[in-house]
Amino acid sequence: MKRTILLLLTMIQTLWLSASSIGTWNCFPAYGEIQSIQPAGKMVYVLSSKGLFSYNTSDGSVQSYHKMNGLSDCFINHIAYCQKTKQLVIVYDNQNIDLLDNNGNVINISDYYNKSLSSEKTVNSISVSGEYAYLNTAFGILKVNVEKGEISDTYSLAKDVKSSCILNGVIFAATTQGVWCGDMKKNLLDKDNWVKNTDNIYQAIYNIDNHLYALSENAIYEYQNEWKLRENVNYSFFSFSGNRILLGNNNSLRMFNGSMTTVPVNGDTHTAFAYDVDNNLFWSNQADAKLYAFRQTEGGLQNIITDIVADGPISNEFNYLRVVDNTLYACSGGPSPDIELFTPGVVQSMTNGEWTIYENVDLSDVQSRYICLNCLDVDPRNKQHVYVSGRTGLFEFLNGKFINYFSNHNSPLGSAVDSDKIYYVLVYGIRFDSAGNLWMFNSQAKDVNILCLDNTGKWNSYPVDAFFDSDLNGRSMAAMQHAIIDRRGYLWLANNNYHTPSYGCFNINNHQATLYTHFTNQDGTSYRVDLVRTVAEDKDGNIWVGTNVGPFIMTAENIKNGVTDEVYQVKVPRNDGTNYADYLLSGIDVSCIAIDGGNRKWIGTNGQGVYLISADNITEIHHFLESDSKLISNNINHIAINDRTGEVFIATDKGLCSYMSDATATSEEMTDDNVYAYPNPVEPDYKGLITVVGLSYNADVKITTSNGVLVAEGRSNGGTFTWDGCDKKGHRVASGVYMVHTATSDGNSGTVCKIAIVN
Repeated sequence: MKRTILLLLTMIQTLWLSASSIGTWNCFPAYGEIQSIQPAGKMVYVLSSKGLFSYNTSDGSVQSYHKMNGLSDCFINHIAYCQKTKQLVIVYDNQNIDLLDNNGNVINISDYYNKSLSSEKTVNSISVSGEYAYLNTAFGILKVNVEKGEISDTYSLAKDVKSSCILNGVIFAATTQGVWCGDMKKNLLDKDNWVKNTDNIYQAIYNIDNHLYALSENAIYEYQNEWKLRENVNYSFFSFSGNRILLGNNNSLRMFNGSMTTVPVNGDTHTAFAYDVDNNLFWSNQADAKLYAFRQTEGGLQNIITDIVADGPISNEFNYLRVVDNTLYACSGGPSPDIELFTPGVVQSMTNGEWTIYENVDLSDVQSRYICLNCLDVDPRNKQHVYVSGRTGLFEFLNGKFINYFSNHNSPLGSAVDSDKIYYVLVYGIRFDSAGNLWMFNSQAKDVNILCLDNTGKWNSYPVDAFFDSDLNGRSMAAMQHAIIDRRGYLWLANNNYHTPSYGCFNINNHQATLYTHFTNQDGTSYRVDLVRTVAEDKDGNIWVGTNVGPFIMTAENIKNGVTDEVYQVKVPRNDGTNYADYLLSGIDVSCIAIDGGNRKWIGTNGQGVYLISADNITEIHHFLESDSKLISNNINHIAINDRTGEVFIATDKGLCSYMSDATATSEEMTDDNVYAYPNPVEPDYKGLITVVGLSYNADVKITTSNGVLVAEGRSNGGTFTWDGCDKKGHRVASGVYMVHTATSDGNSGTVCKIAIVN
């Protein structure tokens, strides 16, 4: 009994936390690779994997910053701290600019981001002098008045400026065409007032105590009417911090401020250093992407602060998402024209906000690569048992540990090339059935396509003639992906390739199969489809097919009757006094589709953000865009929904974010034990939505006073109904106890719960 009560309390607490944020966004930036460290008094700002977090040295707190809590954009390229104004200058990869103070307040400067230029706009670095930040760009220098939060000047030099500094009222700019300088007393908007100082090419240029120094690949130079070699030095990365040039490599740090000092450091994977001159602290990163601080003493190095990290995923790449039992699973590993440049595969999961990074896989002993993972599934018998696949075969994990690798060398899987090499074994679609058998499609392989690794570990092959492509010399379909198994026991996959754009259906019970290649709708209109990207099943048993020209539906009736040459397009009335209608999202490049507990369709696109379509498919409830919402990118890779909480996870080309929706999974039966409202009681200062959960699909909900006066009514979204605490006229209801009456859509079987409201 105690255990049951604890589980119920935990569930209620989880749902309350979710309900309190219905309609809000969350972001999950990665912090796997520290790129820059900026000491700022009691704060230390860290740029990691193009995300930002800070460490407060006075209280030990770690704060993440992203688009959901104040920043204006995603993917940060550069940060620099302005000591005079106590603000961090942030430059994004799209050249948007933010100014962040130590209290978390943000000022956005969007002029440069919004301005169209014929020249390249890339910002190479930031130099700070007084209240000004100088953004060194591909065309010149952008002067930002940090104190006023505005761009004050733009110096167009028609040269790629890598670094700049000011000495005695003169700006020195290190460019790819030598060093140029401009007297600040003159009109530097006129590029004729800039003169060449030297033809020497330097990576960076700095003013240290009114002496001018420049950094080349292997040396430091000093300027005294002419440039002279000052120090030969070997380094793998550099930074400027505490008025010192910091030159780092794997196991040492060299610090130059007019003279050279060598500081030995522990470890061999450092990529960033900073020096806090006020506290005589060195900041650096460790192999596991954690931040630490040390001080050099007579007795050697003394670690002052260790193991600082912001919680988050290890990578911003998310190719595929799956939610099982309140846990989000994700895999990644980015493609590239050159296989040697593919980013490594990553598998990670998140439960209740805590991330688990799966063990890395080293396939060097079999001359293969762990790259380009784009699908996964979880064993229904054990959620710690996970399979992941992609470009190089099938990988098996247990409790986050790698335990098996299947390729053309140790399984029926076939290679996509006429070679004995392992590295090119394409498995883009995998799915467990309810018995724990893993079904998959082996793309571009000879003699095989549908395979099953059963729950005893035995392999079975079911080659389907229809799934071999004559355009590929008889090999299997090129890129069968986004596998699902529907309520009928049919395995569906989308062939996301210009070779025979299509989607396939395989009956896992009798092994019959059909390939659908024609897109002729109910009105007889034929479409040329270049890419079929995804398939999904809605609550009515219809199969939604996402293509580069919009969504189509294979109706449950057509599936039952074996119709193979017709798909359905939803017609949305124009409501303009005519009888005309438009096809739902016609012409939109659909990348993914997910169905929530209310049978609403979450449709991700390439370039057009995310659409939420009503259960009847007629109403566009939301259209989320990067420009007018907290969505972090309009390019959507995948969507997965946590049916317990209603949280919609959205994988984009800029990372992972989520939206807390108001639809959850339905209950088969509504009882006093599983239908309840929260928060309850509703306190006077609570202004959010009151949520009723545990409802059946499309349940009828009525809220009345204790003496039976109706104040609100509606139907559930999946298993959830929300109420704003107002009556039918929009007025906040009075304090009291309110009755929640629920019934199934056919009027049978009801239950009642109560809500106490205190105003």
